[in-house]
Amino acid sequence: METRYTVRQAVEMTGVKSYVLRYWEEELELAISRTELGHRYYTEEDIRTFQNIKELKERGFQLK
Repeated sequence: METRYTVRQAVEMTGVKSYVLRYWEEELELAISRTELGHRYYTEEDIRTFQNIKELKERGFQLK
């Protein structure tokens, strides 16, 4: 079974605020999983994706 991370854990692991993660999800149309109650949860792959996005942004790349 894959490891699931909460929004708070994702924020700690990526160093990115939760509202920025949600923005990236929407802008890049990322398929983020949700629990039965509708809460987001992130996989290790999602965390790596966010870390890659952050690195590219720091290098000056735009989302689009």
